[in-house]
Amino acid sequence: MGRKSKYLAKEKLLILREVSQYGITDTSTRYKIDRKTIGRWRLLYKYQGLSGLQSGHHNQSYSREFKYSLVEQYHQSNDSVELFAIKHGLRSRTQLKEWIIQYNESNLGASMPRKRDSKMTGRKTSFEERLTIIEELIKHDINYNWAVEKYHVSYHQVYGWYHKYLKSGNNPESLRDRRGKTKPEKEWTEVDRLKAENRLLKAQLQNQEMEIAFAKKLVEIRNREVNKDSSSRPFKN
Repeated sequence: MGRKSKYLAKEKLLILREVSQYGITDTSTRYKIDRKTIGRWRLLYKYQGLSGLQSGHHNQSYSREFKYSLVEQYHQSNDSVELFAIKHGLRSRTQLKEWIIQYNESNLGASMPRKRDSKMTGRKTSFEERLTIIEELIKHDINYNWAVEKYHVSYHQVYGWYHKYLKSGNNPESLRDRRGKTKPEKEWTEVDRLKAENRLLKAQLQNQEMEIAFAKKLVEIRNREVNKDSSSRPFKN
């Protein structure tokens, strides 16, 4: 696991919102955060959502085929190593750079998770399970590792389901697994579809309400600190 960040994901998000309002120079000075770090947060949030800002991700397993495919795609891309890595769900450029070196040395093999993570393998799931997992994932700040632990599925499964859902324009039908199916898992009526959309929309609204409450609390804390500093200064005539 990587070094734990001093900032929570929601705190990083609030800082990014200040960047959009006051600019990166003023914000980086105010919080004493390197501009490159803020720039990386922006990319992570843009391409991976709030989950990209979270710390303490478990090590993930990647097949040899996946690594080869990603490195070859990178060689055909005009993106920087960091941008390409983040676009494709990696945490940083370091991982991709290691794979490129191994690829060039014909030494690129599969990477396995640590023993403690070995139980987090993929399993067969129903459409209703996937719908519930994505609903709860949204409520929990798109925390993939939370979903992995809670529902005993793999990180790649949860990540894949959520991004299919986003790419479909938030269509719950995208969570169906049609591979090798001779018929749909269950025929859906228009009422079923609307109910599913309503469930996921409520999850999004609940998460937004929590973010707003968190932001208000943070402002209250900052205001108390400012008032404390002001009251401690000597009065001048």
